[in-house]
Amino acid sequence: MVNKFNKLSLQGKSLGKLTYVGRNKVGTNGDISVAVLNINDTLNTENITPQAGFDFAKPFGTELKLINASIIGGEARSNRRGGARVATKSGILLPMSDSQTDDIPEAEYDAVFVSGKDKTPVGRVRSADAFDSHDLILFSVSPNYQTDNQNNPARDDNGEPIISNYQFNFMQQSKSGEIDDDDTFIRILIDPTESERLQVDLKPGAKLVPQGLKFAFVGNNATDWTVYADTLVPLTPKEPKSTEKVNTGKPETK
Repeated sequence: MVNKFNKLSLQGKSLGKLTYVGRNKVGTNGDISVAVLNINDTLNTENITPQAGFDFAKPFGTELKLINASIIGGEARSNRRGGARVATKSGILLPMSDSQTDDIPEAEYDAVFVSGKDKTPVGRVRSADAFDSHDLILFSVSPNYQTDNQNNPARDDNGEPIISNYQFNFMQQSKSGEIDDDDTFIRILIDPTESERLQVDLKPGAKLVPQGLKFAFVGNNATDWTVYADTLVPLTPKEPKSTEKVNTGKPETK
């Protein structure tokens, strides 16, 4: 499977101001209690599965903070068997006066979780939960084409298919050669202009590090996740540590 990630750690405070609305029941069987929260005093909401023992009997508008949160693929009730795949968020909801903070250092939330076709930022996530960005080996690049309402390739004024982005396909070097290797493939999408610049002189086996990572949940038959990047840069090899003695000009003590 491509982009087979279990979960992404989510920085709760990056979602913005969280105010309590009430409890809702979700899941395929409608048996999972979630806290419905307004975001930044807008009509936008998030469903958060809270910690065991969370007190749902809170007044509307109570401000809360979210720590040690994560995003995983879950199932929602739908008319199809098995339910629709959705991104589910969980974490610890606390009063604003509580001093607890995330276990993960703030600097490790190095990527953005986005939603919708316009890739609207939702919150910051940790890319290391998905893959090691310094462990990627390129093996192929191919275009993805825009489609019209009938799922046919959209064409420009010259009748040429319109490329929406290019997919850069990677192996994870640390997992290469493993027998249970169904999670080794990473696919990263980059816009056409930057992709065409990057492809000059690229060859299979190139070691590239993505910059400006964005993660979106898609939940289709191929994968739960789509990964975007602003660009890719060559991996700089680590220089071996020098074992030579530094001459300080002082005589050695015996």
